[in-house]
Amino acid sequence: MPAVMTLKKVVFGAMFGLAVIGYGASAHASVTTSPENHLLSTLNYVELEAEQGDKNMQLFLGRAYLEGTNGLRADPMKGLYWLEKASVDMPEVKTMIGDLYKLGELLPRDYDLAIHWYTEGAKAGDVSAMIELGAYYASGATGSVDCENAIKWFNEASNGGSLDSKRNLVWLYATCEDSRLRDGQRALKLAKQVLHRQGTGDAGDYDNLAAAYAACGQFRQAIEAQEVAIEKLEENNTQRYAKFENRLKMYQRNQTVYMASL
Repeated sequence: MPAVMTLKKVVFGAMFGLAVIGYGASAHASVTTSPENHLLSTLNYVELEAEQGDKNMQLFLGRAYLEGTNGLRADPMKGLYWLEKASVDMPEVKTMIGDLYKLGELLPRDYDLAIHWYTEGAKAGDVSAMIELGAYYASGATGSVDCENAIKWFNEASNGGSLDSKRNLVWLYATCEDSRLRDGQRALKLAKQVLHRQGTGDAGDYDNLAAAYAACGQFRQAIEAQEVAIEKLEENNTQRYAKFENRLKMYQRNQTVYMASL
């Protein structure tokens, strides 16, 4: 099966799984004001600093209002107000807002707004947002697998250092149904690059390699790689085993794998 589960065609909301609470961005107010300790008594001053452009204060207030912490009553709209201000120069905060809309826990769930903010974060260079967009377009959540946009954003994320995005690119190039984008040679090159990285070479990597060989018409090599993938499968994973076996049979019949057949 694909190296990363986000490539399965499932509902966007159930598919995406990046943790959001904790947010990933470091947000600590200055020691002099210490709003963590006495926010209510200094709230006017803290908000003044935030209005004057202190990004850490903006992010701190955004979180405090969203979560209802540090003595503040939860106020999602105020929280969003401060997060949007902080996001102007902080791509990771754009991604954070996307996460909030995707999960629908501290803000109302809204996938369109999630994609909007992920796109803003990705355009500003945040790799996590690129991964979310790649997974979204590869999932079929738009009505069908959008290989073009999935490849675009996984390429960006791969260039930003995401190894899993490179794995996803192998699968997309090898199995995409759009002949304009399907590229067995590129898939094979990327698959071999992945396998040269330390800590790789699991069942999914060899499953990807087999698909890449098949896309190039090299079915003997595809069979060999798929047999290795099956050997490396974890025990008792009957569903994954069945899919791997099905692909092996396809390669034995000199058939390539397409996403629709998975």
